[in-house]
Amino acid sequence: MIASLTGRVTDRDERTVTLDVHGVGFRIHVLPRAQEQLSKNTAAVTIMTHLHVREDALELYGFLSREEVRLFEQLLTVSGVGPRMAMAVLSAASVQDLTQAIDRGRSSLLTKVSGIGKKTAERIIVDLRGKLAEEETADDSLSAVIDALVSLGYSSREAREAAVGTPPSATVEERIKAALKRMGR
Repeated sequence: MIASLTGRVTDRDERTVTLDVHGVGFRIHVLPRAQEQLSKNTAAVTIMTHLHVREDALELYGFLSREEVRLFEQLLTVSGVGPRMAMAVLSAASVQDLTQAIDRGRSSLLTKVSGIGKKTAERIIVDLRGKLAEEETADDSLSAVIDALVSLGYSSREAREAAVGTPPSATVEERIKAALKRMGR
């Protein structure tokens, strides 16, 4: 999978940008707010991506933050939600607002999106409620473990490798201890 690309934007239209990465142009579908930010930037940029594989096409979807990629991928797990609809949902509001609306069961924000009716909005809420907050908490815990290991003198790479192998359900302290044991091997 292509997780991210770094290069210069050479072309753009309403929904896509072409990113030149060492002479290879990648066409990437992006959100309108990303399109706006990328149009102001003439230097090299990094775009987090999701490669969507279909029977007749390979399409790249690009985002400027990990949170957007995660929410996009979570939306794709919902039956009836494809990449275009997921992009439309992400265009409707910020990741934080969407996460709060889903966790609180507020379908009104989702039904404002063209193509999403009451049933689809309710399906998104039922399928994703609670999952988004759990994932965010796990990411915060992982970051805390990595920060602690780096402050103890380990390199970022060593800290990340050790922290990723720890149980996500454990407390931060338990994860630090487990990571230190792994590093001691």
